[in-house]
Amino acid sequence: MIFSTPPIVSLSLNPAIDLTYEINDLEHDQKTRATSTHYDPGGTGINVGRALEKLEANSSTCCITAGKMGEFLHSMLEQELNNVSILQVEGETRINTTLIQQTPQYQYEINAAGPSITADQLDKIINQFLLLCQQGIGVLTGSLPPGIPDSTYQSINTALQKQGGRCIIDAPVAVMKKALLSNPFLIKPNQHELEVLTNKTLTSIEQVAIEAREFVKQGTQYVCVSLADKGAILTGPDNSYYCNSPDIKLHSTVGAGDSMVAGLAYTFAQNKTPEQALKFAVACGAGTAMQPGTQLFHINDLANLSEQISIKTLDI
Repeated sequence: MIFSTPPIVSLSLNPAIDLTYEINDLEHDQKTRATSTHYDPGGTGINVGRALEKLEANSSTCCITAGKMGEFLHSMLEQELNNVSILQVEGETRINTTLIQQTPQYQYEINAAGPSITADQLDKIINQFLLLCQQGIGVLTGSLPPGIPDSTYQSINTALQKQGGRCIIDAPVAVMKKALLSNPFLIKPNQHELEVLTNKTLTSIEQVAIEAREFVKQGTQYVCVSLADKGAILTGPDNSYYCNSPDIKLHSTVGAGDSMVAGLAYTFAQNKTPEQALKFAVACGAGTAMQPGTQLFHINDLANLSEQISIKTLDI
């Protein structure tokens, strides 16, 4: 397939197997039986890659696997990704577990630490990532393996900028703080993460946009803040935009933010407007929230979801 758009490459340094149990209720000191069980390839970078594959983007995924669970993950990835570059290391790929309770409706998530990697292994996967990115878009998401410095995404973004690429970052707050020092193309915190970054409680859409504007003033080009069922905000060089979330039957929020990131990368790679990027990203996220386990959106749902989304210019 010949693409007219620049490549989009997702990096997953700490992928996982996502194990999801759907249960009626969780009782103390009692055995709980699942009504449904799902195994999916996971980790935020993997989810971004899976979403980009669904969108038929010019995309690749770089990731690290380890042990027997890594072999299982590899076999699942082969079924969903056409372009995946894997570095095998010692240890064991982690298993992340989600419990979705029906009565009352709660979602519990348990994330494991994952295998350790050496400095040489880190350099090897980063060099492969940069080689695949060229002058395209690199997506850095999720947690880092144990012992890897919080400045890792900052260093990768700087290297990608030097070769003419752009970086989208969605990471834990400590990692995001370091990454902001290198002025990435786009960051995507949720509202809670933005509140931690700014050390402020934000109670309105306008307050969120004002704080996002501060990061743009400091050098980040775009800030997209996800607001769960309230929608999202995208602040860029020219303005801030808010959009609602479509009315859906929520099944699981796992992977919804990753699908938003994929939607942003996909649209910005095609030089779409910020308004178009925001609407498409929110449609991708909502479509994923409709699915069980960590399954992602259905491509045929995106047009209908987009029709339910309206964009408001905030002039912030």
